[in-house]
Amino acid sequence: MRRWTNFIIDNALLFLILGVIVSALCTLFLKNLNIEAFPDPSPPVIEIVTIYPGRSAEEVERQITVPLEISLAGMRGLHRINSISLYGLSDIKCTFSYDVPYIQARQEVINRLSTVVLPDNTSPQIIPNPMGEVMRYVLVGSRDLMELRTLQDWVVARYLKTAEGVEDVSSYGGFIKAYVVEVKPENLIKYKISLSDVIQAITNANVNVGGRAIDFGSQYFLIRGLGLIRDLKDIENVVVAYRNNTPVLIKDIGQVRIDNIPRTGIVGLNRYDDVVMGIVVLRRDAKSIPSIRSIKEKIEELNSHILPKDVKVFPFYERGKLIDTVIHKVSEIAFVGIILVFISIFVFIGDIRVAFLVALTVPMSLVIALGIMALRGESANFLSIAAIDFGIIADIPLLFVENYLRNTREYGAGRRSLLQSTQEVGWLLVLSVLLVGICFIPVFLMEGAEKRIFAPMVRTYLYAIGASIAITFTFLIAALALFVKPKSDEMRLVKLLERLYDRVIEKLVKIKGRWIAMYLIGLCLVSFLILKNLGLEFIPKMDEGNIYMRIIFPYSISLSQTYQNAKKVRDILLSFSEIKTVEFQVGRPEDGTDPTGPFNSEYFIDLKPYSEWKRFKDKAVLEEAIRKKVRELFPNADINISQYIQDNLDEVMTGVKGENAVKIFGDNLYKLDKLADEVEEKLKKVEGVEDVGVFREIGQPNLVIEADRERLAAYGLSVEQLMDTVSAALGGKEATQVIEGDKRFSLLVILPEDLRQNPSKIGDIPIILPNGSYVSLSSVAKVYFTTGASFIYRENYKRYIPIKFSVVSKDLAGTVKKAQEEVKNVKLPEGYFMEWSGQFKSLVEALRRFTFSGVLALFILSAFLYILNRSVRNTLIAMSGVLFSLFGGAVSLFVANFPLSLSAIVGFVSILGISILNISFMMSAYKEHVLNGLSPVESAKRAAKEKFRAVLLSCFTASMGLLPTTLSKGVGSQIQKPLAVVVVGGMLISGGLILLVVPSLLRYTHVEER
Repeated sequence: MRRWTNFIIDNALLFLILGVIVSALCTLFLKNLNIEAFPDPSPPVIEIVTIYPGRSAEEVERQITVPLEISLAGMRGLHRINSISLYGLSDIKCTFSYDVPYIQARQEVINRLSTVVLPDNTSPQIIPNPMGEVMRYVLVGSRDLMELRTLQDWVVARYLKTAEGVEDVSSYGGFIKAYVVEVKPENLIKYKISLSDVIQAITNANVNVGGRAIDFGSQYFLIRGLGLIRDLKDIENVVVAYRNNTPVLIKDIGQVRIDNIPRTGIVGLNRYDDVVMGIVVLRRDAKSIPSIRSIKEKIEELNSHILPKDVKVFPFYERGKLIDTVIHKVSEIAFVGIILVFISIFVFIGDIRVAFLVALTVPMSLVIALGIMALRGESANFLSIAAIDFGIIADIPLLFVENYLRNTREYGAGRRSLLQSTQEVGWLLVLSVLLVGICFIPVFLMEGAEKRIFAPMVRTYLYAIGASIAITFTFLIAALALFVKPKSDEMRLVKLLERLYDRVIEKLVKIKGRWIAMYLIGLCLVSFLILKNLGLEFIPKMDEGNIYMRIIFPYSISLSQTYQNAKKVRDILLSFSEIKTVEFQVGRPEDGTDPTGPFNSEYFIDLKPYSEWKRFKDKAVLEEAIRKKVRELFPNADINISQYIQDNLDEVMTGVKGENAVKIFGDNLYKLDKLADEVEEKLKKVEGVEDVGVFREIGQPNLVIEADRERLAAYGLSVEQLMDTVSAALGGKEATQVIEGDKRFSLLVILPEDLRQNPSKIGDIPIILPNGSYVSLSSVAKVYFTTGASFIYRENYKRYIPIKFSVVSKDLAGTVKKAQEEVKNVKLPEGYFMEWSGQFKSLVEALRRFTFSGVLALFILSAFLYILNRSVRNTLIAMSGVLFSLFGGAVSLFVANFPLSLSAIVGFVSILGISILNISFMMSAYKEHVLNGLSPVESAKRAAKEKFRAVLLSCFTASMGLLPTTLSKGVGSQIQKPLAVVVVGGMLISGGLILLVVPSLLRYTHVEER
């Protein structure tokens, strides 16, 4: 290292220029760095949707869901398979292990889908993961809702899919255009034509054919047979049959018009009751910033010259605004943190040039770290930057500079002092990177959601630490050699603190060993006592600056009534001045991308900046006020309040729309429903549990038309002919599709609405017999009402019923344990069992993994320290830094009233390395004095006095580096706060303990002769 230091000093100007060039190049790389608002903690999830029109939940489960589950079973890395079967729709989510790449998981699913055999006219489709939603927009203009929906489906959605990173664009709301043939039953009787004949005639009348090419003389002609339906007139002139040598046309038996397919969902925005909405979804791991930029460019092109002049695309939600907020907040935190580091250094060192140079290494290290991430194609996020302690990054150059300034008093400024400093602390500083890396082993060994959240932060942190080491032994040494001259005087504050410490240390080094042992044992016991009573939570909820509310009404409610209820809720929400935008949606989109029913209503609530709020002190109070007002209006509705991204994440993690869920597994839906009621009542009694609700599976009113096969055979009818009539009469039967340019629209055959809306007339619907006569529907089928399944939930091939709930207390683990105690008395029949999922399950699994990885890290850390010290005693003294950090962090969490979370645990890990490094510095100085012939007591005194300023400055600066993060509020600040509190308080307290306790321990240090 002496040779390297001499080389740097001899070429100091060159290394200064090189440091500036490297920093400038990395700054240029930053334009390619992608920044996400928050890390995506979800595993690879492939969602398959299959539309099976007009079929009940039981029929969908039997014909679609179960065959698909069988086909998808046994895929490599498949962790869990969840399915929902409901009226006309099957939704299956395949959740893979985190180590399976998304592309590979998707391809595996595609391969399996190609082998499954399903009923005719059903085709399973893979839909994008909702975690990729980055924008919601509406089409505004003077056109009607059908025209706007047509433009959305066939122009806007298609064009936006060409934007970078976009996987899909979903449509919601408005009316989907369709060609409709409304057949008059009396005309069917008059012309003795069955409904099946009408459907078949329309199908046969809509076809193009191709023939072989033919030569006419020297010309080569292609043969095309054109028979596609082009407009309403073509449909009207379709020949259905001949009666008395006269063709019977469609217009003779019914009316042809342009209408819409039956609506399954409605969307409103603020005071606009009915709008057309689009949702843009990115591919998994697509870069948000360039993708959003590309989407905005496409929208600008649509609005400027592609869409009609009176139609515009208006985005009302985009994740880009959240990212901009995050970038602004991170920049503010970084700036304030670096300023505080500079002030701290200046206060303790007293030289503004030295303080500036050391503080300069922080932005240089950070820029280089981010440049490396940009080159490697990694993404940064709020946590990975805001949770980095700029003070800890500055500790490495700071400890070197402090040692250099101390040496200048003896050797003078320049080469000799720099060489002496690199010899004394250089190897320890280099090894500190390895030391910090070992401490982060538990984070590297994390799995699941916690790894996706914290691994980017640790990578950024280690990049910055590595850059700090490189800058210290190149740029900083060169700058010290060229610019820094030692000052003869010190800051008065430092002198005062050193004098006070000199008095204390005289007594501290004389404390007997048994008292030290008792003190350490006491620290250990107090630490564990505090941690035990803090409470446990998985990860603090990140504030997204919005609210996402779901209200579920009784399952028998109609779509139109839910819509009326939703407008009332909208009016309540807009009465709050803190709310900027309310988008509400009821039912589900026609493409089946949201597996729910007409009873479901959802509300995206965008909030004004918190600085503009007047009535409520924070979002939690506003949420409670909203819940109270909605509850007064709809006391029996199931209300759930979350956030936009969080809501999608909860559904991915639990398989249902809820933060946590109790799942009761069994086969009988009626038994499951009864058991769920018992569990729901018990959960409502638990303090700290809110938003309890059962996802009902029974209670869907059904109108059943059951074929009487004997009577059908007697009349010469087939079941298909009967079902064609039923389908057309009650829902509309798609006969074919009409192609308009590059657009396709369904052609539906229906019966008059009065037959469909009046239950008493359904049995009178005429069924045409082969001989031309007719009978009523009730003559060949049983018509009755019954109650059946509305939803059928399955997980890993077994039925279950979910009971969702949220935990509003800070102690997630304690609250759920109380709930488990309350629920354990529910008696389950044989073959039935219960499972808890959601954040609690993730917390339990994470703590189990962390226990193993933490023990492993402590073992490796102990082995590493033993290799360095070659003494068990020295290793134990150095490892006392673990206890000091644990005590300091625990006290900090207790004072701040924060529960223990994974974020706080990562904070503990962050400060271990610096604490152990500071103790190692004191031990190194102690050994040097002993080898120079001083007694153990005198050596301990001198080592403590010499390293007092270094330890104090190191810990204080590390605390100041994260102080802005600790004090930050608003969007995104919650998840890193426990980490910051542990670092800020833990470094101050552990630093004080090191200065007060370690000098007494130094007397027991083993010193080897040179």
